[in-house]
Amino acid sequence: MLYALRNTQGRIISLSETMQEGAEPADLKHPDVLAFLSVNDDTVTPDAYLGHSDSAIARIVEDLIELLVSRNLIIFTDLPDAAQRKLLTRKLARTIINQDDDNKDEGNEANTSILSDDEPWI
Repeated sequence: MLYALRNTQGRIISLSETMQEGAEPADLKHPDVLAFLSVNDDTVTPDAYLGHSDSAIARIVEDLIELLVSRNLIIFTDLPDAAQRKLLTRKLARTIINQDDDNKDEGNEANTSILSDDEPWI
């Protein structure tokens, strides 16, 4: 079951799978729930929203892995080879993009190496 909290204007401000004080049962297909999930875009369905948010979630997972590795809670080389390659490739792409943006502002040469001394987990 899904529960919704509403503000004083009656607009949904939170959805939860657990009952909370002031929450009311809500149907996933109710127009108010769909409006909340679509972030003010009535044309977006929950499926489309999840599809569009996948890249943001992927970045969160990458950041989480980097944080866990930096705190020595997991070892990067313990990840499957395919995951290591994918993470390193994505990190390289982000590094290139960030350096390209910096170079536009500062005119510096880009260093595209993904390996650096300040990142012990690589």
